[in-house]
Amino acid sequence: MVWLLNNVYDVEHWAYFMSEKKMELMPLKIRSHGASSVMQYDERYTPYIEMTGLLPFIQLVSRSTPNLNAAAVTTLIDRWRPETHSFHLRTGEMTVTLEDVSMITALPIEGKPLCMSTDSEGWRQQMEALIGMSPHEPEVEDGGKKDRVPAGAPFTWIAANFAHCPEDADDEVIQRYARVYMWYVISRTIFADGTGKNAPWMWLKALTVFDNKFSWGSAALAYLYRQLDDACRRTTKDGGVGGCMLLLSVWS
Repeated sequence: MVWLLNNVYDVEHWAYFMSEKKMELMPLKIRSHGASSVMQYDERYTPYIEMTGLLPFIQLVSRSTPNLNAAAVTTLIDRWRPETHSFHLRTGEMTVTLEDVSMITALPIEGKPLCMSTDSEGWRQQMEALIGMSPHEPEVEDGGKKDRVPAGAPFTWIAANFAHCPEDADDEVIQRYARVYMWYVISRTIFADGTGKNAPWMWLKALTVFDNKFSWGSAALAYLYRQLDDACRRTTKDGGVGGCMLLLSVWS
């Protein structure tokens, strides 16, 4: 008989630690957030956001999003199986589908696959060419060890430099601010990582050309699956879950 489920995952699974090891685990921290009131949406961004196919989603999350229930999301993740990418419930298996993504988030599900290179060589120079600046490299004292810096920018840095588009901005500057705004929003809502602090460079790179016609919905679903695969095996006190939690919460 061929078993669909892998025992290797069982001994690392969140539910195993609670049922077999009798560990009392706190709910996972939700790393996915709304667009934030700090970054102001400007109507001048609209034509550029519309070209990407992200306008309905951006308008959805820019207005307001419901409060996310960490305990309810964690309880659902207790039932997630990485082998099948589905929730194993008493009533059977269920999972978020591409149709669900389209209906709940209005993200485009047709178009080119969003396959971005993870190579970050020279990312600061590329970011400066695209949006005019990049975060400063951390200073290292003589003899000190240089910490590894993620390729991207902290949300606080983005908000401090791009929160408001100047009133007298020309078309080139407006495009720059629109690009950063989309980068900020999708990094917090669709592609939130386990830390919830930084916007990765590769998502800004995906916005280099506005009318690339990417299938953002497919990427959002694949990324959510990946985050759930990791989250169901996080048992530390500061364990979190990223991905599009708005999608998962509404679906549930």
